[in-house]
Amino acid sequence: MDEFQKKYAEEIQELVAACHRCAELGYVTSSGGNLSVRVGDNTVLITPTKTPKRTMRFEDICAVDLEGSTVYAPAGKKPTGETPFHARIMRGRRDIRAVVHAHPPVLTGFAIADSDLLRKPFLPEPIIEVGPILTVPYDTPLSESLSEKFDQVIGLSNGFLMENHGAVFCSPHSVFDAVELLQMVECMAQSILVSVQLGNPKPIPPEYVREMDEVIAIRELKIPGKPGKFASATQLYSLG
Repeated sequence: MDEFQKKYAEEIQELVAACHRCAELGYVTSSGGNLSVRVGDNTVLITPTKTPKRTMRFEDICAVDLEGSTVYAPAGKKPTGETPFHARIMRGRRDIRAVVHAHPPVLTGFAIADSDLLRKPFLPEPIIEVGPILTVPYDTPLSESLSEKFDQVIGLSNGFLMENHGAVFCSPHSVFDAVELLQMVECMAQSILVSVQLGNPKPIPPEYVREMDEVIAIRELKIPGKPGKFASATQLYSLG
């Protein structure tokens, strides 16, 4: 173990465990998906390219700065090719500590479909912890132009669909929290899909969305999205 790994040993172990959890849940396959966690003002631990999350090891983890430049890479490894949007998200949202990009089956189905259902307030927990699930327009994976498209939405929520690609969830707390948010919304997407099959998907009425602000206050949470961007849950969901 070298000095960099010693310095961030706890955070690296947590990132590896989060990779294994995503694989266990079936949200990533082969070497798909990527995870990152900020460990300093300008240092971000990130998963390497061409490495299955199921087999991720402590010694595989890389690090980049907020411009996406490599600051640490073990022998034979380099950061994921999707580093640009991880770095761009963290530059645009200094409150974000972790980013998880994965391909959960139901959410990815919504990312393929032309549907705005996930922008609507269907369940209380996603309202107060994630916000509306917004779509990032399609662009070529690994490209800088894809990362630039996050600029349109990154301040407006903590959860996103990448059109015809997958999902991205951001947490101000930890990489495990980002995985939990991902799982929460994947479960919500399954429930919405069932409601569509039954023929009557009903969002929470606006008057009750307004009351979620009291729940947010009681639980001492912050409204999802960029700090200060929204004054209420109603305003947060006005985009839908």
